[in-house]
Amino acid sequence: MSKINSMIARGELGSTIFRIIFLAGSILFVLFPLYWMVITSLKNENELFANTQTFFPKDLTWEHYFDPVSGIFAEGSTFIQFFLNSMIISFVSMILCLGIGAYAAYSLARFKLKKNRNERLSFLILTARMLPPIVVVIPMYLIMQQLGLINTYWAMLIVYTGFNLPFVVWMLKAFFDEVPKELEESAMIDGASRMKAFHIIVLPLVLPGFVATSIFTLILTWNEFMFAMFLLNSTDMMTLPAGISTFITQYETNWGALTAAATVSVIPVLIFSFVVQKHLVKGMTMGAVKG
Repeated sequence: MSKINSMIARGELGSTIFRIIFLAGSILFVLFPLYWMVITSLKNENELFANTQTFFPKDLTWEHYFDPVSGIFAEGSTFIQFFLNSMIISFVSMILCLGIGAYAAYSLARFKLKKNRNERLSFLILTARMLPPIVVVIPMYLIMQQLGLINTYWAMLIVYTGFNLPFVVWMLKAFFDEVPKELEESAMIDGASRMKAFHIIVLPLVLPGFVATSIFTLILTWNEFMFAMFLLNSTDMMTLPAGISTFITQYETNWGALTAAATVSVIPVLIFSFVVQKHLVKGMTMGAVKG
């Protein structure tokens, strides 16, 4: 009681209560759409189209997931192919972006151009990511059509890698800037080449930065819709965002299958984020404070 009275006297109790209410409201606001998506996928058809919707299913059902005929995991279901396509394209594109972007970001961080042009070059690289996808989707379609890459993994890998690479370079450069040059110079004095010093000294130090960048890159690729819709016309090649949209037809919206597919599509990113969470916070804060 004495502690509470002391807090009241200092006017801290009201501030603390306000913070708790604000945080609880923010969490509720952010998580409620996800909650509604999950419970909708667990409702039967009668509940889905009832005049009044409940906050929890009266009759919990997994039919939209495992029904032998209409479930998203039914034998021969297109959702399984959508999921595999997204896994392959997203993770391969993420690896390509990190592999190429690491060398580009390291070059910008270590090799200074005349008249402070590194910052200008970094900003110029980032401008490619500022373009709305709708601006370049038609030129990209025409290019891929000429190359015969429509409805192939290669088309998506080229587009996603090229589109996300500026973002990766921009993020990784900040992490490389935090590594003291003296560490590499010491290794090179001991006989290591520049590349060897980069691989054995610098890369382990910026691993948390790679983790943070990989998560953001994966999310950008996993959720991308515009390019996938234009460049992948075949059902066998569609990724999850484009594939899930097929549950909305001219005559009906299959809410059960749609929400079930959307729920499952969230799981891989959550698992990946959970696995690398040890490095995530450190990676997000690296480069935030200088001096």
